[in-house]
Amino acid sequence: MRIFQEFGALVESRWRHQNYNEQIFPGLAAAALTESNLPAQVDPWEIIRWVQRAGSLPDQKDVEGRFGNPPITLYAGPRFYVDVYFWLDGTTSIHQHAFTGAFQVLLGSSIHSRYSFTEEKLINEHFCTGEIKLEEVQLLQLNDVRLINPGRNFIHSLFHLDRPSATITVRTEHTPSSALQWDYRKPYLATNPFFRNQIMTKKLQTIGLLLGMKHPDADAMIGDMICASDFQTAYFALEAFFHAVKNNQMDSLFGLSTGNDRFQSLLARGKEAHGDLIDLVVPVFEEQVRQNDIVQRRSTITSDEHRFFLALLLNVPDREKILELVKQRYPETDPVEKILDWVEELSQTRVLGSKEGNALGIEGFDDDHIFVFEYLLRGKSLAEIRELTKQDEFQRFANLGDKLDTFVADLRNSPLFTTILLPN
Repeated sequence: MRIFQEFGALVESRWRHQNYNEQIFPGLAAAALTESNLPAQVDPWEIIRWVQRAGSLPDQKDVEGRFGNPPITLYAGPRFYVDVYFWLDGTTSIHQHAFTGAFQVLLGSSIHSRYSFTEEKLINEHFCTGEIKLEEVQLLQLNDVRLINPGRNFIHSLFHLDRPSATITVRTEHTPSSALQWDYRKPYLATNPFFRNQIMTKKLQTIGLLLGMKHPDADAMIGDMICASDFQTAYFALEAFFHAVKNNQMDSLFGLSTGNDRFQSLLARGKEAHGDLIDLVVPVFEEQVRQNDIVQRRSTITSDEHRFFLALLLNVPDREKILELVKQRYPETDPVEKILDWVEELSQTRVLGSKEGNALGIEGFDDDHIFVFEYLLRGKSLAEIRELTKQDEFQRFANLGDKLDTFVADLRNSPLFTTILLPN
C-alpha cells in the first residue's frame, strides 16, 4: 500500500504549504485525487488482501465499522486521513459534514444527490424544521471526484448502485465552524444523529415495551408522554409508534385499519400539545414508508438493470431527471422504452417472501397498465390519455372506460411511482 503513503505525503506537503487552511483543503484534495489517478493503479481487492495479511495498520478511524462495509484507513496524517469505504447494499442518509475533503469512485457507481435546506424553526440545537429541496442528481462512475464542503453548503446523499462499490475519501478530522453533522428527513426535518439524551432514550424504550406486550393502556400512556414531552421527543415517540403499528402483521393479514386509527388518535393528542408542528411529521413518515418499501423490493432483485431502476425511483423524485439518467447510463436506447421494458419485466417478477403477485406491488398488471404507464411517463394527463384511446392507433384500448381512472390512480398511488407520476 505504498502508493497511499505517497499520496498522503503529497497531500500533506501541499496542505502544509497552505498553512493547513481548511477552506482550500477540498479543492486541494480533489486535485490530488485527480492527478494521482488511484483507481487505475489500485486493485480494490489488494486492499482487502493487505488488511488480511498485515501485522499492523495505520490508525483506524472507524474501528467499529459504522460507515462502510468495511471502512479502512489507508493513511493517517497529523490533520487528515485517507479512507476507503466498501459498500454492499449500503446507502447513506441525506446529510452534511462536520469536516472537509474530497472523495473518488474506486469501484462501481453511485447516484449522487445534492440538496438544500431552508430552516424555518430551530426547535433546539439538535432538531429543527424547514424545507428540504433536491438541487442536483448525478450518476457517478469510476474515477469521478467530488468535493466535500462542511456544513449546509454541501448536503448530499450517495446511493451505491453496484454490489460492491468502493470510494476513496480524503478528509480532515473535523471542522470546528461546522461542528454538527446534521441528517435530513424529507421533506421537513433536520436532526443531529449523534445526539444522545438518557431521558429521551428511556422514554422511547418504554414504547417498545408497551406495544410489544400489547398493554391495554399503551396508547393512553404513550399519548400522555407525548403531551408532556418536548416536540423532539414527541416526534421520535410518534415515529416509533407509527412504524410499530404499520408493521403489525395481524392487521396486515386481515386488512384491518386499527393501527392507522390508533395512530390518528395519538396524532390528534400530539397536535393539542404541539400545535401545527405535528402537521410536519406525517409526510416524513410517509416518505420513510415509501423508501423502506423500495429498499425491501430492491434487496431481493438480482438484475443490475432492475436494481438501477429501483434506485432511481428511490432517490430521484423527478420524471425528467430519471429519463436523463437512464439515457446517460444506456445512451443507445430510448429511455422511455427502456423503462417500459423494466416495468413489464418487474410485473412478471415475484419478490422473495412477499405475498404480492409481482415486484411492482400492483395486482393484475397487464398491457392496459403498460399503455397508461407509458403515457403518464411521457407527461400526458388523464384527459390526454383518454383522447389517445379514441385514435385508431390505440383502438384496442378504446374500451377502458372508467378503468382508465382506476389504472391512473393505481400507478400514481404506487410507492414505486408516486413521486414521478404526479398529476399534471
